[in-house]
Amino acid sequence: MGKRKFSGLEITLIVLFVLVGIVAIALVVLLATGEPAVTKEPTNPTQQPDPEPFVPVCPDIPIAERVDCHPEAGGSQQRCLARGCCWSPLDQTNVPWCFFSSNNGYTVVSQNRADRTRLEAQLKRVNSPSLYGAEITELTFTAEMQTENRLRFHITDANKARFEVPHEHVNSLTSSPNGPLNYELELVHSPFGVRVRRVSNRKILFDTTVAPLIFEDQYLQISAKLASDNVYGLGEHVHQNYRHDMNWRTWPIFTRDSFPNGGTHNIYGHYPFFMCLETDQGESFGVFLMNSNAMDVTLQPAPAVTYRTIGGVLDFYILLGATPEAIVQEFTELVGRPTIPPYWAFGFQLSRWDYGSLEEVKRTVERNREIGLPYDTQYTDIDYMEDKKDFTYDMVKFKDLPQFADYMHEQGQKYILILRINGTYESYDRGAEVEAWITELCVNDTFCILCCGQVWPGATVFPDYTKRSCIDWWVDEIERFYKEVKHDAIWIDMNEVSSFVQGSSKGCAANKLNYPPFTPKILDDLIYSKTLCMDAKQAWGNHYDVHSLYGYSMVLATDEAVKKVFGNNRSFILTRSSFPGVGKYSGHWLGDNAANWNDIKWAIPGMLEFSLFGVPYIGADICGFFDDVTEELCRRWMQVGAFYPFSRNHNPQDPAAFGADSLLVKTSKHYLSIRYTLLPYLYTLFYKAHVSGDTVVRPVMHEFYSDSATWTVDRQFLWGAHLLITPVLDAGVDTVKAYIPDAVWYNYETVRKQQVDMYLPADKLGLHIRGGAILPIQRPAVTTTHSRRSPMGLIIALDDNNEASGELFWDDGESRGILVDFVCVFQGVLTMQVQHNGYVDPNNLVFENITVLGLSSPPTAVSITEGSSVVAVPEFNIQYDSLKKVSVLYLRGLSMELGKSYTVNWSSVISDFERIDCYPEDGSDEAKCSSRGCIWQPTNLNGMPWCYFPQDYGYIAEPVTETPTGWNFNIVRNTKYPAPRAASRDIDTLQVEITYLSPHSLRFKIYDPANKRYEVPVPLTLPSDPSVPESRRMYRVQVTQQPFGIQVIRNSTGTVIWDSSLPGFTFSDMFIQVSTRLPSQYIYGFGETEHASFRHDLNWHTWGMFSKDQPPGYKMNCYGVHPFYMGLEPTAHAHGVLLLNSNAMDVTLQPTPALTYRTIGGILDFYMVMGPTPELVVQEYTEMIGRPVLPAYWSLGFQLCRYGYTNDTEIAELYRDMKSAGIPYDVQYADIDYMERQLDFTLGKDFQGLPALVESMRAEKMRFIFILDPAISGNETEPYPAFERGVKDDVFIKWPAHLGDGIVWGKVWPDFPNVDVDESLDWDTQVEIYRSYTAFPDFFRNHTATWWHREISDFYTNTIKFDGIWIDMNEPSSFVHGTVGGKCLGDDIYENPPYMPPLESKHEGLNHKTLCMNSEQFLPGGTPVKHYDVHNLYVNKHILTLTGIVVTRSTYPTSGQWAGHWLGDNNASWDQLYKSIIGMLEFSLFGISYTGADICGFFNEAEYEMCLRWMQLGAFYPYSRNHNGKGNKRQDPVAWDAPFAEASRDVLNIRYTLLPYLYTLMYEAHTEGSTVVRPLLHEFVNDKVTWDIHRQFLWGPALLISPALEKTVVSAYVPNARWYDYHTARALDVRGQFVNMPTPLNKINLHVRGGHILPWQKPENNTFYRMSQRKNSILENITFLHTLPQPHTVRHKGSVQVHFSFIKLQTV
Repeated sequence: MGKRKFSGLEITLIVLFVLVGIVAIALVVLLATGEPAVTKEPTNPTQQPDPEPFVPVCPDIPIAERVDCHPEAGGSQQRCLARGCCWSPLDQTNVPWCFFSSNNGYTVVSQNRADRTRLEAQLKRVNSPSLYGAEITELTFTAEMQTENRLRFHITDANKARFEVPHEHVNSLTSSPNGPLNYELELVHSPFGVRVRRVSNRKILFDTTVAPLIFEDQYLQISAKLASDNVYGLGEHVHQNYRHDMNWRTWPIFTRDSFPNGGTHNIYGHYPFFMCLETDQGESFGVFLMNSNAMDVTLQPAPAVTYRTIGGVLDFYILLGATPEAIVQEFTELVGRPTIPPYWAFGFQLSRWDYGSLEEVKRTVERNREIGLPYDTQYTDIDYMEDKKDFTYDMVKFKDLPQFADYMHEQGQKYILILRINGTYESYDRGAEVEAWITELCVNDTFCILCCGQVWPGATVFPDYTKRSCIDWWVDEIERFYKEVKHDAIWIDMNEVSSFVQGSSKGCAANKLNYPPFTPKILDDLIYSKTLCMDAKQAWGNHYDVHSLYGYSMVLATDEAVKKVFGNNRSFILTRSSFPGVGKYSGHWLGDNAANWNDIKWAIPGMLEFSLFGVPYIGADICGFFDDVTEELCRRWMQVGAFYPFSRNHNPQDPAAFGADSLLVKTSKHYLSIRYTLLPYLYTLFYKAHVSGDTVVRPVMHEFYSDSATWTVDRQFLWGAHLLITPVLDAGVDTVKAYIPDAVWYNYETVRKQQVDMYLPADKLGLHIRGGAILPIQRPAVTTTHSRRSPMGLIIALDDNNEASGELFWDDGESRGILVDFVCVFQGVLTMQVQHNGYVDPNNLVFENITVLGLSSPPTAVSITEGSSVVAVPEFNIQYDSLKKVSVLYLRGLSMELGKSYTVNWSSVISDFERIDCYPEDGSDEAKCSSRGCIWQPTNLNGMPWCYFPQDYGYIAEPVTETPTGWNFNIVRNTKYPAPRAASRDIDTLQVEITYLSPHSLRFKIYDPANKRYEVPVPLTLPSDPSVPESRRMYRVQVTQQPFGIQVIRNSTGTVIWDSSLPGFTFSDMFIQVSTRLPSQYIYGFGETEHASFRHDLNWHTWGMFSKDQPPGYKMNCYGVHPFYMGLEPTAHAHGVLLLNSNAMDVTLQPTPALTYRTIGGILDFYMVMGPTPELVVQEYTEMIGRPVLPAYWSLGFQLCRYGYTNDTEIAELYRDMKSAGIPYDVQYADIDYMERQLDFTLGKDFQGLPALVESMRAEKMRFIFILDPAISGNETEPYPAFERGVKDDVFIKWPAHLGDGIVWGKVWPDFPNVDVDESLDWDTQVEIYRSYTAFPDFFRNHTATWWHREISDFYTNTIKFDGIWIDMNEPSSFVHGTVGGKCLGDDIYENPPYMPPLESKHEGLNHKTLCMNSEQFLPGGTPVKHYDVHNLYVNKHILTLTGIVVTRSTYPTSGQWAGHWLGDNNASWDQLYKSIIGMLEFSLFGISYTGADICGFFNEAEYEMCLRWMQLGAFYPYSRNHNGKGNKRQDPVAWDAPFAEASRDVLNIRYTLLPYLYTLMYEAHTEGSTVVRPLLHEFVNDKVTWDIHRQFLWGPALLISPALEKTVVSAYVPNARWYDYHTARALDVRGQFVNMPTPLNKINLHVRGGHILPWQKPENNTFYRMSQRKNSILENITFLHTLPQPHTVRHKGSVQVHFSFIKLQTV
């Protein structure tokens, strides 16, 4: 056939058609863009003319921070300027061309802070053009600090009430903070804005100053800059990825019946909630806007968010958490914890729209039963109804429907039907009688016109579920229908609310509700599209306001019906439309998806988002709702759908329809069998969601947030923390790119932290168990009814530390509950501990099988312990398979009854590293070991004990129960073993008290209930009401019965951080020993003694603790006692533990890893803080023991001292030389040389001019500190008031009355009167013949404090002025052992106890260089105590009696509240430089921020280069003092040469420049407990290299100090951040690695961290002259480094707060 030719007319018409088309397209473009060549626009009719033209002030801001001032189409320059906004076109169409000016919005005109939890302010609108009219001039702002982690702020019309969401759960909350707030609210006044900061790092999380607040009657807009661009949430939409694209994306929120086909339009639910992950440390925050009006939310790359809503109020909740998971917990605490559906609801479910008849439904049921498909529930959709009307059924096609539920129940299955909104019939008539319907208009409240639409039955009315009469009608109709047609749950649909006509059958009136001035970017751009008219009336308000609450209100009504119909038995509701809080009552499915590969992918982000929204019972229609499905797609969907919490196939093709022998059926049965096997685990996850708000379907990012690669993983998901699901989501592939996070994973070769090509053939899904998990399982069946009768089991997957933990919640599936906890600890000990037993299963369930994955070697034996009964597992029930990639232990036929507690031990051989020393004393041998009932086994490993405890040595717990506040029970000694020490009576019965102090702290105390024992009389700050809900605790506690032990488990990770169920627990009168496993080898703290590294060496090292006048040395117990440590966990979380015991003790650290405490008196009183970061550990610890003192500003200046000044002239000359050299210098000291014969409160003959010298120095704004020792001479021939008044006031320590009641004399520094000391004699001879007798004040006594104050005051008034006091020798130290003559009165057992810790000179007894232990002291209430018990507390009571700046040598927990500390009488040697850093880091942990070492060393002569390097290092000690000892050359900065003085001046000038920053850090330590000298690991805990760094340190978060510590190149670690050289301002080009730093003799390496602002001040010769600069602005000079800093707040004593934040940076 030839080609057809067009006629001329046809050609003409074609050309005309093309031309018309071109013109039409041009017009469309012009209309869309609003950019004609010439246009004249009408003025806004609602805008009144201003008296003066408004001139916008257009800020110079990054494009990413522009906030759109013309969000609707049609923007133009003229329209933009008419709104008072800024116009700046770009070549990017998605970026706003019209953006807000800076002179817009509101200002704060007044504010009132009622208390620390509430702030109110009045706002007034800035005179500027309106956007959409009806602007509201006056607003009320209210902020409520509701909890430690939840802030609410609320903005509304000051003069007129507006609609607010009547949320049933949120409105019922009455919470208030129980502790310090984790956030800080800043109210910016002009223009108004809100900033929310995280207290711990000062980071701004939410900052609304990025754009002005707009508040008009039908247009509310607020924008906020966010802490990061890791944003998740907002809904309901189809988000193709879980993490949001921040590139100018706008998402409308307004409930709508629309297909979830991947567009950006609004669908069924309304969720203005998002979560933001701040950093890889895990800190996150959530933002919830409680507003139900139509809105849209724009995300932009600043990163920032803009809300535009067309009604209601702005009611924001800001939620803070340490992890993403914590945000979900906080959100569900706010809106309501998720429901826990009945057990059967977790079975597989089948549904279809249009079965056509009940016979077809039954055929479907039968064919799926016949293939053995695990399958619990059958649905019927609307086709069962008569004409699709609710509460009816088709009497022809579904005539036997009333019997269908029985048909299902006979096989243990369930039936669910759908309910929707309907039209006229009997149910309608009953509803009409009670006026249950939504109306269009009511006349005089007597006649109402109904709102009519069209849905499935045709003409319909719509129940108003916000009206009580409607709710009662709905409940009654469901109850009536249930009596006719039994069913097991209710599925509600079309409740957006949906209608098939626009608005109503009559259309909608032309008013501002139906046609608002601004319409968000909702589907169809018509607010009543496919729903009701917005002016329809409901009890809660106009439909305009409550439309998105329709589904929520319907769920609330349906919940009442469910409770009425099903009584105490749990049913469930499934809803399509939802609002925050729906999860408390209902599940949700992801709507009417389609059978395509996109929808199977997008279901995972959808589930992850509903997990975030608090709706864990979630899933997509498996195999798709619309369209025919291919076998491959349905097969892959059945695989992944087996792991949807709500697992329902809702497609015309059920699994059996593909054929009984099909691959689809086989793989479906396989993975559904796995699902049913794991249902106990899934059910337990839902219990955790229900009580704590944990997620069930969990993003990988929630568990591995420190790995940035997980932040975008949304094609895989987790069940809880431990089951990783990796599905195939694309056609025709058998290999997927899967991300394997950094953990041990089983059922796959051990691959970590990388993408892998995972081979998943047609019948396979990726399924991996994480190491550290214990998963409860049950033998599967085809229904949950039958599977619940089957035996149970455990899968134990060991982690890197051979640990695992898990839980089981079990009940009858509908009501009552029992909770069993499992903890598998090291070397094959599994504890199964019943926590709450409220249910006895009628099926007599037992744990039959246990599978242990990752066991490295076969066990020699397996035993099961229940109470005191131990049963061996027969060998034929034990199978060990080492042929697989992972070795597996199978234990079969165990028959352990559900509801009972057991211990399972699968290794009777104690590993060498597991040995707990049974004979820590010297002189161990086999006979002595055996006499204690212990095991003797020599070894050639250094430090490992040869004598060790058997596994069951210790105590046995009597039946224990947990209460809401903790535990209280008795334990009894296992008398199978003999008492180990005859001289120390064993205490056979002990009481255990475990108290939940706060969400992050707990206490456990063990003591003799029959006989009161000494307890440390140091008060701690503890909560007055320690009741902490389980859902808020960061930990859980378990108790093992034999051997008794306490386990503390971190909830978020399952890590066991304390486990004292090790053998060897001993509690006798004078010896107590307890051991605990540690979660890792990374332990820091314990003191005071010299450590060669910050992290402890766990290779069998023992450290004694007993305060002593002992210069620092290896394993020498020194001046203070701090039985506190911080531990790091493998997950980079941190915790801290304090043993509040003041007796002599030691701790042994061994490579298990484990820790053993041994103390010789008192009780065990442990306090644990949970962090979870190292910095939070210190903050929580100092919250208990007292925040560090804030020293005076001048005390942060450089200080000089020397023991050996010959006279006051030498001090005067030193001061003159320092001034001449221009070296900054604030404080001068005098050591004991200034005294007459070293007597306190006297002035020596060579120092008579010292008072005048001090006065002259103080006149030049210098400060003076003098030394005091506690010992008071008692041999004076002349009047000595200090002693005489002390005797009169009875202040000195004496013997007990039965031993003579006299003063316990010692000898210290004071000399006898009228003697000349021959210093050539040996020390002991000098002491004997020259030193006078001294008495020691008992500072516990109140009248001693009065005496001490008087002596100091008199000395200040009558002798010499001073500014602070340096107290020394307060361990207390004596130069004789015990007392003069060396004979201590009383029982020698206290001087030489049955067990002597490994102390310096322990062979001399406890009284070596101190008082007799039998000396008697009196507590403030008059209770007598032995010095044996309170020796280590001498310091604390000594400090408490002083005021002003105090520096002390001896310390104990709580000392930091009052005093600073120097690291004692060190040596002038190179090694002391780096050891001083370790000492400072440890005292930072101990809560003593004001600390430092004697610069250049106290003993021996300093070498030039060493002293210079030490001056550079010491310039960054918080307590910066150069101090050396008698007989050595001077080592002060002017004692050397000019280059030395110059280098000292230079580095001290840097210190003085940065003193405002240091002072701010000290203030933050004082108010918040943060560290000043900070280990690198505190800031970079996810970088495990930093865990071993101790030759560098930080000032706070921002200044890295890398000093030269030896005569070599400095090899310094540069953590993963941006760093700038302090000296050159150049950025380092390396991160996360060691670098060699050139360090000439005149330089110290300093680096400033990007993202921080350091306040500074021009240095002067002392702080007074620098302080005087405060008359001028501290902000006179600002240096910008090339980075965008995080905002920082500098706070000064008083009320001054300087907030730093920058919008744009330049180079200066």
